[in-house]
Amino acid sequence: MNIIKKLSPNKYNGRNGWKPDMIVCHITEGSYEGAISWLTNPASKASAHFVVAKDGRITQLVELTDGSWCNGTSTDPNSKVYYGKSTLKTVRERKTNANYYTVSIEHEGIWAQSKGKLTDAQLVATIELMKYIRSEVKRIYGIEIPIDREHIVGHYQINPVTKPNCPGSEFQFDAIIAALKGENPTVQQPESKPTTLYRVQVGAYSIRANADAQAAKLKSKGYDTYIVIAGGLYKVQVGAYSQKANAEAMAKRLKGDGFNCFITTEAGTPAGNATITNPIPILKVGAKVKVKNTATKYSTGQTIPNWVKGNTYTVQQIGYGRVLLKEIVSWVNTSDIEVVE
Repeated sequence: MNIIKKLSPNKYNGRNGWKPDMIVCHITEGSYEGAISWLTNPASKASAHFVVAKDGRITQLVELTDGSWCNGTSTDPNSKVYYGKSTLKTVRERKTNANYYTVSIEHEGIWAQSKGKLTDAQLVATIELMKYIRSEVKRIYGIEIPIDREHIVGHYQINPVTKPNCPGSEFQFDAIIAALKGENPTVQQPESKPTTLYRVQVGAYSIRANADAQAAKLKSKGYDTYIVIAGGLYKVQVGAYSQKANAEAMAKRLKGDGFNCFITTEAGTPAGNATITNPIPILKVGAKVKVKNTATKYSTGQTIPNWVKGNTYTVQQIGYGRVLLKEIVSWVNTSDIEVVE
């Protein structure tokens, strides 16, 4: 296993007296290179210990002896990331920032396309990486990271309100744990059974731009949001839960934030890969995009001048929720662009 190091300035110096005994899995919602670029940018105020590419490449961004800025929990009961909202007993009992005692792994992927399912190369790389992490933690701290679902977890278990789909329902936790225990050396996935998933729908639009605007509003309030196409409409949805009670809890929170919503089992097609009447351009390197007139700030924080808005540019690189535009050599949030071809 080869680990590339590209250390990020975004980190805690040390772990505030804690020892890491939990591994948290994430999905990047962007490309491998874009995630690394974003998570090493001081403006992002985010990081992770490792990023695993679809082809199995691994980059380390934060040393294991330091906490990353990835799984933050708050001690404020009114916060959406309050530790008391975690589904994990360990997190609730410790009553502190989860970054102090966790190791974070970002996995290249887009939730709406994969539901978090790792490629074969990613799965093998993740298992080997977790073996390495457990070995290093034991060497440095003298403790064993337990191999169970209380200590090898998804971000959604720590922050169920703001990250209900991270890394996704298809992430192969069972296969990883079995392999770490030596019970499943071939890492074969058991045949999956059809499951009804309950989604919270917050709008249905005939115009893509209107769906994008609603999704951006939801994201600004901390909700993981996605758009699907079903019945000829762009539908804005939050979450995908196997238990209806969890969807009902999310609907209640959304209504408390002023959103009209209802629960549906209709999945639809991810909007980036489907068509209604006219083909919907896909965001990719080389795509032509237009900067929306409503855009105000580059992803790096500077003000977007008026002459940039409404014009078409070429995507040079796709990052973590943002794109690099070739003609103006600037990073723009994906919520502030429209793919035109």
